[in-house]
Amino acid sequence: MLSARLGVRTRILAIALIPSLTLLVLGMLTAGNLVRDSYRVQNWVDDLERIRPAATEALAATQSERLLSLRQLTGSEPISGLAAARIRVDRAFEQLVEADATRHQRSAELPAQRAKFGQALAALRVGVDTGKVSVADAYTFFNAPYAMFGDGFRRAQQAAPDSILATRVSEALRLLSATEAMSRSNAVALALVSSQGRAFPLEEFTTQVGFYHAEIKNLAAEVGSPHNRLLLDLVNSDSWRRLSAMETAVNQRFAARTTSVDAEMPMAILEWQQTADNVVGGLFDAYAGQHEYARVSAEQVAHRTERSGLVTGGIVLLGSVVALSIAVVLADRIIRRLRRLRAATLVIADEQLPSAIRLATQHSEIDDSAPTLDFGRDEIGEVAQAFEHAAAVALTAAVDEARLRDSVETVFVNIAHRSQVLAHRQLEILDEAERAQQDPALLEVFFRLDHLATRERRNAENLLILGGSRPGRQWRQPIPMVDVVRSAVGETTEYTRVRVARMPDIAVSGAVVADLIHLIAELVDNATAFSPPDAKVEISGAIVGKGTVVEVSDQGIGLTAAEFDSYNDMLATPTGSGLTALARDSRMGLFVVARLADAHGISVRLNESDFGGVRAIVLVPSALLAETVASGVTASDGKGSNHEASR
Repeated sequence: MLSARLGVRTRILAIALIPSLTLLVLGMLTAGNLVRDSYRVQNWVDDLERIRPAATEALAATQSERLLSLRQLTGSEPISGLAAARIRVDRAFEQLVEADATRHQRSAELPAQRAKFGQALAALRVGVDTGKVSVADAYTFFNAPYAMFGDGFRRAQQAAPDSILATRVSEALRLLSATEAMSRSNAVALALVSSQGRAFPLEEFTTQVGFYHAEIKNLAAEVGSPHNRLLLDLVNSDSWRRLSAMETAVNQRFAARTTSVDAEMPMAILEWQQTADNVVGGLFDAYAGQHEYARVSAEQVAHRTERSGLVTGGIVLLGSVVALSIAVVLADRIIRRLRRLRAATLVIADEQLPSAIRLATQHSEIDDSAPTLDFGRDEIGEVAQAFEHAAAVALTAAVDEARLRDSVETVFVNIAHRSQVLAHRQLEILDEAERAQQDPALLEVFFRLDHLATRERRNAENLLILGGSRPGRQWRQPIPMVDVVRSAVGETTEYTRVRVARMPDIAVSGAVVADLIHLIAELVDNATAFSPPDAKVEISGAIVGKGTVVEVSDQGIGLTAAEFDSYNDMLATPTGSGLTALARDSRMGLFVVARLADAHGISVRLNESDFGGVRAIVLVPSALLAETVASGVTASDGKGSNHEASR
């Protein structure tokens, strides 16, 4: 039911709008996902940036406290910088927890891990101060934070938006591992020197040294220029060479089990640690550079993804707008063609076909060629061709009907003329018989036959009128209205039941007399036919503003409201010959009345009478009336027969 109420324009737009909206929704979803991915990448970068400085500081502080703690455990005197290193570690871990709390994806375990580590660290520091903890245990304890940092970086690597960023994080993690290995090797080497090789196995030192040297060289080759510049500068620096020489000397010293440290070490411990600090600082700088490289790469990915999302959304939106605009244009073109087809069809239906039917009704020559509707060869053109075919069929039917009606009317006229000749001949014979007869009884019979013959003549005239012709009777001079009414009464069979009231002293134009007599006679016949046999029919007249009114009232069974409306419509607008209506209603007289009234502009209307019957109101316009009446001229001889001498 809903689709039946939708117009063609709406349906066409719906056909284009549904896929356009679908495409738009999919495009917007895709664009939204891309923009969301760019935000996710940006959040990932922000999280790394927020945690990196605190994590780097915590790792560096832990490495410093580890080195000083091992020196104190292997030396004979307290280390002066250990207290400051411990304060630095505590502050660094607090900053780490605070930095993690500001991230988009914070670590739920970090505060608990920090508290647990803090308790263990406090106990370890007491053991370091009292010398009750072993060097190996202290070394292992301070290695634990790096494992925590490594786990965090590995989670960041797994959460990386794409493989390129994961590779960048992996490279930064490897560099951080190399830095931790270098710090561990330095702490182990210093502990070995201080303990004369008893604190650690030499394999721990050589393993850490070998790992960070190999990892840094591999990273310098894998990262490539220009991002490996800091690594290359560090590897080629004097500090790197001096530290490598020191590491070689330590390895040779304890591999050969030599006890003379001062004779074989390339540099003093203070200078050695300054060189190690320079290398560690360089490694942290390289790590920061690599991390910056990862951050820049991530931001580029985020911007590229966001731009792709916006471009995708714009393209989809533009495509949807273009598709909908094209649909609107096409719909408007189709609607305009349909409106032109509708207008052309209405011209055919409202003008051309009625004109052809009217010409056929008036027995004029008509063009029965089909109207043309040229609207192309598509579906609309096919609809136009269907309209052409329908119009051609309708026009052919109208022409055939007009020709059939013309043939029927010709038959009516021929039959009516023959009946009219016989009726006139019969009336002449009856007139001769009436003049020669003196017997009152026979004379009464002749009078009745005279009325029947007059009625027969009027029936013949009815056929002439329905056939589109006119009776031959005609008066040349005006006739008084009272004589017209009396003549009409004289043409009815039940004339004795008709009472004529006072009529206005006015005359009717001669050209209208015959048709007006016929019109009133038909109304009187209807009044007597549809009223009781003993009921009277009254005819009255009066002068009104538009002319003269003649009323024929009966006391019959009357009509229903619907019948009054139907007959009054027919009397106001008579169409065709009335054959279709006559097939449904045998009251032929009213069709004849309608034809006669329409021919002279006379108005006839049926109303309910005062007695419950029907009152026929005949309005004769002033144009059909005359002021003077020729002397000695009447419309009837009083017996109901109209004589040829009075015509």
